[in-house]
Parts: sequence; C-alpha cells; structure tokens
Amino acid sequence: MADQPRFKIVDNAAVTETYANKLIAASFDGGAVVLTLGATRFVPESGADTPKEGVLPPVFVTQRLALSPGGAMEVANALNNMLKTIGEMQQQQQLKAAAKNLS
Repeated sequence: MADQPRFKIVDNAAVTETYANKLIAASFDGGAVVLTLGATRFVPESGADTPKEGVLPPVFVTQRLALSPGGAMEVANALNNMLKTIGEMQQQQQLKAAAKNLS
C-alpha cells in the first residue's frame, strides 16, 4: 500500500468526547455510513436501588456519526489493525502463561 499524504491535524478543544459501549445501528444510505452509538446506563429511582439480576439496563443514544464511504473505510482499516494487534498481544500472554505453567 502506498504511503498516504500526511495532513496537518488541528485539534479543536471545543470538540467534546463521547463515550459509547454499544453499537445500536449501522446503515448505508448510498451516500454516507451512519453509526448510531449508545451507552448502557442504570439510573436508580432512589439511592438504595441496585440493578436487578437478569434485567438488561436501557441503552441511551449518545452519538450519531455519519461518514463518507472513504472515511468509513479508513475507520474500518484502523479498527482491523487495532484488533489484529490486540489478538497478537492476547496470544503472547497465553503463550507466556502456558510456559509459566509448564515450569
């Protein structure tokens, strides 16, 4: 793969960070890939309430992200590279644990 040009990145401190732990939906309308992200939250009625076992907390929409097809491909490639690295790290940890158990 040819080296891509490096763009000057200008960080805008006014841009907020959004947390998500669920992908609610992903769609493509022919022009944009739209991701709807959310976060599970337990909101107690009173301070003594705790989550009930077996009852899933609601997922609140936290962000909708619309990407051009090219931008979506860049995100997909970056995520695939990260997942590959995580997999390799986990494999190394398993090998170290197995070697430790043998000694």
